Amino acid sequence: MKSKIYIYSILSLLLMFSACSEDFLDKQQTDAYTDQNYWVTEDQAEMAVTSTYRFLGDDWWKTFLTCATDDSYAWSTWPCDMLYAGNGSATANLGSFSHFWSFYYQAIAAANNVTDNIEKVDMDIDLRNRLAAEARINRAYAYQQLIGLYGDVPLITHVQSLSEFNVSRTPKSEVISFLLSDIDDCYEDLPVSYDASEFGRVTRGAALALKARILLYDEQWSEAAAAAKMVMDLQQYSIDPDYASLFDGTNEQSDEIILSAQYIATHKSAIATWVGGPAVGGWSELVPLQSLVDAYECTDGLPIDESTVYDPDKPFENRDPRLDMTIVVPGGVLNGNTIDVTEPNSLDGLGKNNASYSGYYYKKYIPATIDGGWDGNSTNDIIILRYAEVLLTYAEAKIEANDIDQSVYDAINEVRSRANVNLPAVESPKNQTELREIVRRERRVEFAMEEHRLFDIRRWNIAEEVMTGDVYGIYNYWDTERTDYETNVLVERRTFNKDRDYLWPVPQGEIDLNENLAPQNQGW
Repeated sequence: MKSKIYIYSILSLLLMFSACSEDFLDKQQTDAYTDQNYWVTEDQAEMAVTSTYRFLGDDWWKTFLTCATDDSYAWSTWPCDMLYAGNGSATANLGSFSHFWSFYYQAIAAANNVTDNIEKVDMDIDLRNRLAAEARINRAYAYQQLIGLYGDVPLITHVQSLSEFNVSRTPKSEVISFLLSDIDDCYEDLPVSYDASEFGRVTRGAALALKARILLYDEQWSEAAAAAKMVMDLQQYSIDPDYASLFDGTNEQSDEIILSAQYIATHKSAIATWVGGPAVGGWSELVPLQSLVDAYECTDGLPIDESTVYDPDKPFENRDPRLDMTIVVPGGVLNGNTIDVTEPNSLDGLGKNNASYSGYYYKKYIPATIDGGWDGNSTNDIIILRYAEVLLTYAEAKIEANDIDQSVYDAINEVRSRANVNLPAVESPKNQTELREIVRRERRVEFAMEEHRLFDIRRWNIAEEVMTGDVYGIYNYWDTERTDYETNVLVERRTFNKDRDYLWPVPQGEIDLNENLAPQNQGW
């Protein structure tokens, strides 16, 4: 069994807990508690903090965020209706909009319960401060997600009384100021690292990496670079030589992983069900689009429209190795299964039951142990923060501040020179526009199917360009009976309202319950 935090711990308003059978989660299940009899022992305080980690993982919901970008497509509205957010037909009643709002406010409530009550426990002050800091960083992550999705949101920092339920929305700028101040106030209470038995808890590096992300997204360039540099200077993290292993369940304590949502055998993630294709027992509900495939450079370090080694008749040869590590292309092998959509009898061919609508499949988060005939679930951890993000945050922030020096190239190249990627180095001199394009492309391919792309296309103000029009899948070269066989598979037609869709709406059901959440976001 894994010796780590896992996301299943449940915290209700009355604090009911479930626990793993090992290490710091080795606690006896408690039937029920109230604020009057719960906050007594150190073990109780630790369990309450551990429960806040449940909200780092959101199983399929968070993974489906990629389907609201130009990277991916979701063909079904079950178990998640992100399809409508992707094609521009969503309304303010969309289930996905309600889910994320509710989920992250549950996370905030769990953290607030800790920060409001942990002072009641007679315990070592350093441990108390550390535990409180863990809860505060988990709360900051929830708010980072909320403001990125909805903009202005209620800032709630303590357990609410009944008279405080009808809150108003707080300007995004004020939420950001609170988060940055809160992180600054507590990150030094967190250790740089933990013993193996405590693996998975929030570290100082995680707090600073989250701070760097918040600052980058808020276009505080110099401050974002400084925060990222603080993580780099900890010298606790490095780029793992094996990119694929970060996601297939074989390398979950890599020095590249700063924070992850963690699963164990008795409490699995369903992500492999939605990502995997028929050959490995999945449903292919979340699949890559051609535009993502085209974003990967060639082995000479140039985009496909500039490279001399790109052959449109052999489009998957001489490409960035991360393409093959992230996406199953025709004829690719996944856990011993050859995935060939061009074969009429293939389980994975276009038009087959549960097969990909685009002709491509993701490899990321498919467990290395799956070889067919599995139960659809996995214990793969889902990464929240990793060192590659820190390096690319540092590079992007300095590029946007026009503070370009050798350290910018070094940071980008540290990611590109990963042992089993090893792309040519980006070399000086390059101007700000050229470097901006490079770091944006690097973020797209490095973090494919992670949570970044939706936030990136919004903050770069390119969503109106990349989310409008027809989106395509694989080239139709195998179907010679089609009159349009020299084109790519049309997957979907999308629209994007630039006056509305850069923010999701506050769920209409929430406004119906609390009129103080009005006015609704523009256009909804």
